[in-house]
Amino acid sequence: MDNDKVKILVVDDEQIVLDSIKRILKKDEDVEMFTALSALEGLDLLNKFHPNIILTDLMMPEIDGLEFLRKAKELDEKILVIMITGYATINTALQAMQFGAFDYIAKPFTRDELLRVIDRAKSIVLSQVRSGIKSPLQNEIISNIRGVGQYSWMMMNDEGLVVLGVERAVLFSFGKIQTIYLPSVGDEIRQGSVYFQIFSSDLRTQSILAPLSGTVVEVNKAVLENPDIALQDPYGEGWLIKLKPSNFEGDMRTLGLL
Repeated sequence: MDNDKVKILVVDDEQIVLDSIKRILKKDEDVEMFTALSALEGLDLLNKFHPNIILTDLMMPEIDGLEFLRKAKELDEKILVIMITGYATINTALQAMQFGAFDYIAKPFTRDELLRVIDRAKSIVLSQVRSGIKSPLQNEIISNIRGVGQYSWMMMNDEGLVVLGVERAVLFSFGKIQTIYLPSVGDEIRQGSVYFQIFSSDLRTQSILAPLSGTVVEVNKAVLENPDIALQDPYGEGWLIKLKPSNFEGDMRTLGLL
């Protein structure tokens, strides 16, 4: 990556969307931005500039966002693709995440909503090229963990604690959240044990297994009081617990991350 600049390609057939994203990102000195009004034009820029991050509209003529995602991943599996979608096509956006999309953002989006997802993607790109990363989790959200920690994300903070949360796709599929279950401070949890349960308003339940073993040192009380926070901002204010890991390297090997 040249000069530590994160290359972002935005593909949307609405000029107003491209202009809006340009205005939001133009002051970011870490970003070099390219835009395309069609998927075909986007493919040309994709092959020419090899971007690190792509924001692409889901519904486009000729080539839709899912096909564009596939072609981008064929060129470089590490490219982080963020889908731009309308609320009416949210199920397709969830399908795109199953196909390898990093995340999605729904129209109409706010400045803060866009910056949150861009900042997460940038932190992953920059961590791949800058030294000083203390562990595979330091300053980086690891998403879509497979195996025992499926549907979780996790990130190590500067204090050496692992912050755990749940992927937005899981939360969104439940609709209205009635209540959630979280362990208490001081509880010991084992990798593969249930650390999060969600109960929907129509009495559906989902249990999420812990990706790591350790001691719970903090629980997000705001989410317990208002579970919708987890859905509204799952990678920020909607985090669930902070864990002091007890078998970090062993658990990471189990997850295939070491």
